[in-house]
Amino acid sequence: MSLLTRLAGRQLLSQLRTTEWRALLLASWIAIALTTLLAVLGDRLERGLLRESAALLGADLVLSSSRPIAPDRLQGLPLDRLEQTQVIQFPSMVGQGDNLMLVSVRALQAPYPLRGELTTAPAGSGIPAPGEVWAEARVLTQLEMSLGDTLEFGYQPLNLSRELLGSPDRGTGFRSFSPHILVNAEDLEASGVLAPGSRANYRILFAGPAEAISALNTALQPTLADYERVHALSKDQPLTGNALGNALSYLKLSALIALLLSALTIVLALRRFSLGQHTRSALLLNLGLRPGQLIRVYLYQLLLAWLLTATAGVLTGFVLELAVYQWLAELLPQALPAAHWLRWFSGAALGLALLVLLGLPPILQLARIPVAHLLRGDAPPRDRTALILQATSLLLLAATLLAFLEAPLAALGLLLFLLLGGALFGWVAQAGLQLCARPLAKRLLLGRLLLMRLRQQRQWHRLQAAVVVMLLTLLSVVWISRSDLIEQWQAQFPQDTPNYFLINIQPWQKEGVDEFFAGRQLETELYPMIRGRLTELNAEPIKPQLTPEQQDHNTLRRELNLSWMAERPEHNPLVAGEWWQPGDTGAISIEQEMAQELGLELGDTLGFDVGGVRVEGEIRNIREVVWTSFRPNFYIIFNPEALQNAPATWITSFHLEPEQRAVSRELLQQFPSLTLIDIDQVLNQLAGWLQRLGDSSALILALSLGCGLMLLGVTLLQALEQRRFESALLQTLGVTADQARRLDLLEFLLIGLVCGVLASAGAEAVLAMLHQWLLQIPPRLHLGLWLSLPPLAALIFLLIGWMIRRPLKLEHCYRLLRAG
Repeated sequence: MSLLTRLAGRQLLSQLRTTEWRALLLASWIAIALTTLLAVLGDRLERGLLRESAALLGADLVLSSSRPIAPDRLQGLPLDRLEQTQVIQFPSMVGQGDNLMLVSVRALQAPYPLRGELTTAPAGSGIPAPGEVWAEARVLTQLEMSLGDTLEFGYQPLNLSRELLGSPDRGTGFRSFSPHILVNAEDLEASGVLAPGSRANYRILFAGPAEAISALNTALQPTLADYERVHALSKDQPLTGNALGNALSYLKLSALIALLLSALTIVLALRRFSLGQHTRSALLLNLGLRPGQLIRVYLYQLLLAWLLTATAGVLTGFVLELAVYQWLAELLPQALPAAHWLRWFSGAALGLALLVLLGLPPILQLARIPVAHLLRGDAPPRDRTALILQATSLLLLAATLLAFLEAPLAALGLLLFLLLGGALFGWVAQAGLQLCARPLAKRLLLGRLLLMRLRQQRQWHRLQAAVVVMLLTLLSVVWISRSDLIEQWQAQFPQDTPNYFLINIQPWQKEGVDEFFAGRQLETELYPMIRGRLTELNAEPIKPQLTPEQQDHNTLRRELNLSWMAERPEHNPLVAGEWWQPGDTGAISIEQEMAQELGLELGDTLGFDVGGVRVEGEIRNIREVVWTSFRPNFYIIFNPEALQNAPATWITSFHLEPEQRAVSRELLQQFPSLTLIDIDQVLNQLAGWLQRLGDSSALILALSLGCGLMLLGVTLLQALEQRRFESALLQTLGVTADQARRLDLLEFLLIGLVCGVLASAGAEAVLAMLHQWLLQIPPRLHLGLWLSLPPLAALIFLLIGWMIRRPLKLEHCYRLLRAG
């Protein structure tokens, strides 16, 4: 062991008795423990949620087509290490005796599914054997069937061998909600139900390593035909995919908050530590130690501290992860996969980066302490080099956080807010403290002492206020963003959200269906619907006029559900243009997002292929459509004169309370050819996502809050250590110990109030930015934050100050003053 290493070890043992060094070790330990926990837990949740999304999709990647897929379709594509299977899904009438119903049929071939599992009663594995069918409970109930009965499937009778309790890969659109039956693909030809021209969906499911799936997705995209589409994880699940993306964004945001809180603690501790090392550094340099050797001594101390805190932090993170997983296991549908082994070392690596990057600038400053400091107390010179070094360290730290969290917009935005907002809030808080203290100075003796202290300690109060405001702001952001996120999702699905869709209403049935709903006092409206493909823009083929990104838009890759109406739907407000008047032929209304993404404007003419007939219309208005409203919505609405003679069916949605469920049976008994879609299952699935997200985010918030309170305690402890000399001087001049303590508490009360107000303003600014850019929900003002945060901050300051502020006895004051 070298001399410098032994010197660093001895100094480390002596430094452990100082408040600054203890704060440094504590902050490093918290940072490493929380980073390890969040890295491992976040990775496991991400893998688990992605796997669950894959289970809902039935695969990692799906190639979907409205036409039969040619046997040579996959030639030349990278299929190594990938498992695949094919599924055909289509609507069909099935029955038993005189009972008939429309179901969604999935014709399978082994292996199936590639992700997730089929749940049946009786339990089993595999897929239906040839001659067998598995059906959901709604099929059994409506057709009055039991296991062992025969289901009429076209010309092929099938034995009902199992009840289907749950299944992935339900498809998209209305077929995902219809009652499902599973059959073996070998029975299709004998049944005769799938003929040329049938409206079927043909899918190839793929599963395998992430790299292979990504390569296949990249290779598939340029080869897709107009009638083909690729479904990937997360983004192609309209409800669970959005929930997954927002949940992962929130996890990354929470991890960033915890890291920034720990970094603030380390910065503050290192600053106080370096200020206390001026005399020691000057003495070592005077005894012959070279500046480079002095830098190595302090770096060795940081490395030794890192070894201690990394060991303790990783072990703590391991224990916390076990405890958290046990708590989360009850909320998750299946066990989470193990995290990548590198995640266990991410906390230690980030802790080392924090200590070195934040500790290097003050250490280099210590190496420049003049020897004359021993006589005159000179501080190290601050020049452009020191500022450049600090800026470089902060940039490297920002790059480290960006790489770790993989959320560049959120991390960069919050880091810039810390730098600029901290400097601004520090000056504003220092001015606000003096403004609040002036009235007290006119009425209280302690008020005059407080005003003098605030004037003498301006620089310290600016730094302290900046740290506290940032702390309260970050904690407020974590709490409010969590509640806003969940409230916003819940607001999308009010209590009267329709939970039933009724489709395939024929024109001659419309009047009877209207009378049925009116007789039971159910508010609903029937909408006509016909399918057509967008083919032209301003009398020219549309695709050559669009960019490659626009050509990939979903509305150009499939047939659209078109409608016609004389009056605007109440749930579709206009954002541009005016609704047409009676007799205004050739007019169409377009959905807002479609118009924006395709660059369509009022006055453009669109052409459609509707069953081989060309139909066109001029865009007269643009509507806002909320697709999650569970009401019939359409990209394109025509004037009635344009399509009213076209063959179409009708569609509607309505809401039934649990005690009204008998109405659905009466409806199907009176109109057996209609298709009734119960979407309560999807709503319950979304509610489960929200519950899991809320519980998980509450736990992460508690961890971040614990870290923040630790930072606040360290900040106040250092402030009280700085006040000890002042209190000792005041007590020797006649101030009682109780008065000195009340002076400190009065100072903390004012700091808490001022910082609480500024933190409320800062939190509103950050929340507006995060809601707009990251979570993509509308910003709003949080009045409760303004009313609760300032008094809460003042109370926390008072409680922590009261607990850690110990009164000085007179003999202690004398010893403290003699020690300088």
